Amino acid sequence: MDILFFSLRGSMYRYFAMLCRELPLQTRLLDFSPTFYYTRGAPAPSECDVALGIDFQLQRKRCKYRAPEWIWKIIGCYYSLQYRRFYRRFYYLIDREQPKCIALWNGHRLPEFAIKQLAREFNIPVVHFENGLLPNTTTFDLNGVNDRNSLPRCASFYRAYKPAHASTPIAERELVTRKFHRAKRAHAGQGEFFAPLPGKYIFVPFQVKFDSQILLNSPRIKTMYELYNWIEYVAENSCDNSIIFVIKEHPSDPHKYTDLYKNHPRIRFSNRDTQELITKSQAVVTVNSSVGLEALLLHRPVVVLGNACFAIEDLSYPVTSKEALVNMIDKLKGWQPDVTLIEGFLSYLKEQYCLPVSWRNPDQQHIDAVTEKFKTVLAGGTRNGSQIT
Repeated sequence: MDILFFSLRGSMYRYFAMLCRELPLQTRLLDFSPTFYYTRGAPAPSECDVALGIDFQLQRKRCKYRAPEWIWKIIGCYYSLQYRRFYRRFYYLIDREQPKCIALWNGHRLPEFAIKQLAREFNIPVVHFENGLLPNTTTFDLNGVNDRNSLPRCASFYRAYKPAHASTPIAERELVTRKFHRAKRAHAGQGEFFAPLPGKYIFVPFQVKFDSQILLNSPRIKTMYELYNWIEYVAENSCDNSIIFVIKEHPSDPHKYTDLYKNHPRIRFSNRDTQELITKSQAVVTVNSSVGLEALLLHRPVVVLGNACFAIEDLSYPVTSKEALVNMIDKLKGWQPDVTLIEGFLSYLKEQYCLPVSWRNPDQQHIDAVTEKFKTVLAGGTRNGSQIT
């Protein structure tokens, strides 16, 4: 067996099913449904592995729902039993199939934690698929996704990179428009959210409150209320009293921050097009949203408050405190983009790192690129999380 794919039923499952049909490799696709497998003799996971496996799941549920502590203890016990069940089941399957490689989507669900633990024990490389870092691309990475991916974190690496093709002019770069969550479509379309933008402002994109980016890769800011507090602190302490901060709620987040809409005279909320909000802004301040990458595409300064693959000195402006954020905002007036660095970074993503074409609309170019990446992994040169190029 060359590749063993695992996925929940849904759009990602259908994508993996298509790859299993099209790839010239020996593959099999399995889902997480509670199918019975004979697992006698399969070892049990350690208590430490179980705790690590369920911790993120509990964090995410706590962000989405409110419940008494005794409820969370019951849910924790349930997750613990589920993790053990997944571990034993997948131990049996991996031991039986003996795959040379395992492929997952994102890798943050409970069964995927168990699969990755088993992959380490069997010394099998794990490929993580995810939405691409650039428009109309897909991620394929052995290390993980988002901040845990394998991209180099050194500015000199990207300055030295020689693009194989000329870059697209900034005026021709188009971002992917996100649809609003059904719970906030009517609310988001209200006229007050499409008021004319101020002449000078900093754009602050909110993120989904239970997103793994916030839970795993943001050590200082754990909620959008905390992000708002940081922005409010800057508004009160910045030397430039004329700058307005424009916030856009994440289209996919059902939560509405109505209690913040008119909380500060220099902080406004808008639902205008993200590309317009980026292009007309003085800068973008983000925890670690993909909007930061989109801002780099449009050559706008990006201030990063969390952990991100683009939080690289000179490429962006990583800051770790409210005071540092104030100082950074006050220094942005004379900012000029390091075009060589930015375009080197973007060209490397496009030409070496990302798979061409989104997984939602794969074509033959996409399938050929996936095939070549998997062949590289199967050749044995990229085991133990090393990068694929």
